[in-house]
Amino acid sequence: MQAERTLGLLRLATGLSLILALVNHLLPPKPFALTQLMFDYSQGLTRRGLVGELSQLVLGAEISHAEAFFLAAFVTLIGALSFYLFLVRVLPAEMISGWLLVILALNSFAFASFVGNVGYLDGLLLALTLLAISLPVTLAGLVLRALLVVAGVMIHENMLPYFTLLIGFDLWQRRGNARFGAAIALMPVMLGLLALFVLVGFSKLDVNSAEAFAAGLEARADFWLDPTALEVSGRGISGNLALMAELRGTTKYWAWVLFDGVPLLAMSLWLIWLSARLLDTPFGRVLAALVILAPLSLNLIAFDVVRFGAASVLVGFVVIALLLRDSEPARRLFPRLFGWPHMLVLLVLNVNIFTIQVNIGAFHVGQFPWVLLTQLKWLVP
Repeated sequence: MQAERTLGLLRLATGLSLILALVNHLLPPKPFALTQLMFDYSQGLTRRGLVGELSQLVLGAEISHAEAFFLAAFVTLIGALSFYLFLVRVLPAEMISGWLLVILALNSFAFASFVGNVGYLDGLLLALTLLAISLPVTLAGLVLRALLVVAGVMIHENMLPYFTLLIGFDLWQRRGNARFGAAIALMPVMLGLLALFVLVGFSKLDVNSAEAFAAGLEARADFWLDPTALEVSGRGISGNLALMAELRGTTKYWAWVLFDGVPLLAMSLWLIWLSARLLDTPFGRVLAALVILAPLSLNLIAFDVVRFGAASVLVGFVVIALLLRDSEPARRLFPRLFGWPHMLVLLVLNVNIFTIQVNIGAFHVGQFPWVLLTQLKWLVP
């Protein structure tokens, strides 16, 4: 009876954690995110243009501010809800430590940062990935995974370092001992690389055509577009490397790394340690670590410490969930590695750390209930 009552309260706490995370952090999107949602194929094949192209089929050629707000909220909500539903569905329903893990994940500052970056295409990438690792390992399931990977890269090239390794890890976990198991596990990464190669190779957008591209987007939108998002669209990898070399000499960059990047990295390292304890092979431990660290590789070529760190932490939670789903030894060991004392210490640390996007960039002024005043900006852009 006591165990059932505890599980019931934990389920309630899980639901409240999700609701409060959305209320506190799903704030009106920034112009940068809205601008990238507008990208389309008006100038030919373009990075990140799939969502904008598809949205025209539903919303029409011209998009109002209210419609852009709706699209931004949808993009983030589908990612956040997919994360919640995946964890709740795959973790053993009667495992108290499993529910504690979900509560920690939903109250982590990484999840708050993910939700707080309203409208960023990361939400769609996460949703596609969680769908992919929920599919059966059949021929049809592998084909559908391949399509989801290609679609993800076309939505945003971050799909490659963010999540293709995670999809491969899931395949290895379920088919590692089967014939061609390792080759099958490499499929998502190789497909992601191929899709990115085609996308970049055939893209018509560069610094010379960016002005015409921007003019076309401005003609479709009845709201202000962020010119920095348009600059990014026409800048290649070499341009990003040059920009990052310049930024690493600024105080702003290192302050962002120290106050946002280091705490997120600490959470990633804890999840790597936890996965290493749950895995029983050296190769599995190395692979899990690479999966969790992969999103952080983008810090070498792009200036977005919080998004990359948040993706790394969320991937780490998904890795632990996959191990508990598929491994009986991991399920037996997990309650000894993660219980009430560990969860409370980590929870206290997480709820007292906030990243710059949530606090400043997304106009965050306080926690519930005062944040409801900020939410009125959804109604009056």
